[in-house]
Amino acid sequence: MRTGDEKELKLFYQEYFPLFVSFANRLLSSGEESKDLVHDVFASYWSARHDFHDLISIRAFFYRSIRNKCLNALRHEKIKSAYLAEALRRAGSDEHVFETILKREAFHVIHAEIRKLTEMERRVLLLSLEGKSNDEIAAELGIALATVKSHKARSYAELREKLKYLRLLLLLLSR
Repeated sequence: MRTGDEKELKLFYQEYFPLFVSFANRLLSSGEESKDLVHDVFASYWSARHDFHDLISIRAFFYRSIRNKCLNALRHEKIKSAYLAEALRRAGSDEHVFETILKREAFHVIHAEIRKLTEMERRVLLLSLEGKSNDEIAAELGIALATVKSHKARSYAELREKLKYLRLLLLLLSR
């Protein structure tokens, strides 16, 4: 097999595949997962076949690789289970569901009001929300610094006025 004789690999596969799958099944609960894992090890072996000198080292490679892959699969499954349990716990709590709905609705209302601003006010506001300074906004839009300040002040004042009910509503609902 070391030379790349595919017939030898096929014979080895036919003889040892059921044994290796049986070994993997002792560690994993899914027969299909065990088969897939053993196929992966065969592919790994084929790429590294030149490193092995006898059947004992080949079999040792398979057992060690299958064991390690099974342990990795079990660790991954444990992490997935913990993540799923946490997601179900959070999604199941009324508080979390309520909070998520509230945030989505507030986000929608705020962005709807931002879309109602004039084009320049909206552009200045969005650049400001990206963290850009007044000087950077002025340079990017090709307008005076005073114009940027004026647009920001008008935008914030208009949004404060239109969204004041939202702040009160959020305050009342968060209790």
